[in-house]
Amino acid sequence: MTLLSMPATTQVTTSRRAVVHPAHELPRMTRYRGGTYSHTVDRIVFADGSTARTDLIRLNPNLDAYSLDFSAVAPRLPSRYQRGTWSALPHLRARGREAQIGWILSQAFPIISTAELSRKLRAAGYPLGAGNISDHEAIAATQAAIWYFTNGLELDTQPLNVPVAVRRGPGPVISYEFDGEPQIGGYSVWTTSDAPVGLRLQKSVNGVDWHDVSGSQLTTGETKGRYQRPLGVGSTVSSSSHGRRGRGFRFYRLVIAAPGGTASVGHVSFWLNGTRHYRNTDRIVHLYNYLLAGANAALRDTDDPQLVTRHAVAESGLVGPFYVRIPLTLKVTDGALVDAHGVAIDDPVQPGRDFYIRTTPGTSTTTLVATAAQAIAGRVLTGVAAADGPRHFTPVALAVPTDVAIHFDIDWDCSRDHR
Repeated sequence: MTLLSMPATTQVTTSRRAVVHPAHELPRMTRYRGGTYSHTVDRIVFADGSTARTDLIRLNPNLDAYSLDFSAVAPRLPSRYQRGTWSALPHLRARGREAQIGWILSQAFPIISTAELSRKLRAAGYPLGAGNISDHEAIAATQAAIWYFTNGLELDTQPLNVPVAVRRGPGPVISYEFDGEPQIGGYSVWTTSDAPVGLRLQKSVNGVDWHDVSGSQLTTGETKGRYQRPLGVGSTVSSSSHGRRGRGFRFYRLVIAAPGGTASVGHVSFWLNGTRHYRNTDRIVHLYNYLLAGANAALRDTDDPQLVTRHAVAESGLVGPFYVRIPLTLKVTDGALVDAHGVAIDDPVQPGRDFYIRTTPGTSTTTLVATAAQAIAGRVLTGVAAADGPRHFTPVALAVPTDVAIHFDIDWDCSRDHR
């Protein structure tokens, strides 16, 4: 007779908790005031126009971390930090974004090198160029992504070369309004006409008074397709001053000479001259977008370890049956794992395979510790000001390799009779 035939007499209750440990023992942590001229300092611009400086938070000795609260403050004097938990921090517990930030930390600098990060960005289709992302750019993008989840701060990712408003007409013109005053370095246009199309670009400070851009005239061929026109340096400068980048124009428009007017022109795109394509460095924007997309996708695609216990009962030194939804390596703190025939289980437990706990006499509780070959939904190892320090000091996420396990606390009481 197999164990599956045992009578059900005692109910079983379970609770679940995630436990994160550093892969290596952590030393005592002390935070000092950050340096003024660190080579890894950068400056980012948020969508609301505000700015912030970014850098790794360095805890002595040799521990890197990121801020988990934009509104908190850094200590001015050496301050002790200790390991903390996500759930113990009210503003983090309320947002519930630990899994996303756990993924970001595991996939970002310094755990992942800038060379490997650059390879992943190129593989994902981001136009990184020939060089690799730098340390300070990787830190800035990672910190911005973390603040997005912990404080709701959005990095400014609006492309400066993309108009915020486009209007066709009246007449054979297409008008473009930009966010700011960019210097246009050239434009490309898709034509929808088999007849030649004549184009010229105009510029305006106020959208009312227009002037031709020198050298902007373009006449397309007699076939549909893409045509482009580079512009001379300085042709779209409205003003400049010594030591500062010149300003362009907020308003531009294409004047079209073709039988179909604006209908002869499809998509129009612009590139800039003398500036980057975002208010933030292009590489910061690309990595920020990559991290946000990856964190949200990982949360959707990761199967969280679950222990199914709805049929579990306790009887004659056995508790079960249990089963799992994904392959798990299980260890029991008090007792032994056996299958439906009483044979000890040493290998990872597979989905759909019933198993039991052979209990130790005199016990009514035990804990199953579960780990998985695949990534478990991210957990964050935090550092917080020690009990004798101010509680408003910035909590940090330690950027160190971690091991995550799920603990299933199992409770039964054979002295009770459940009828």
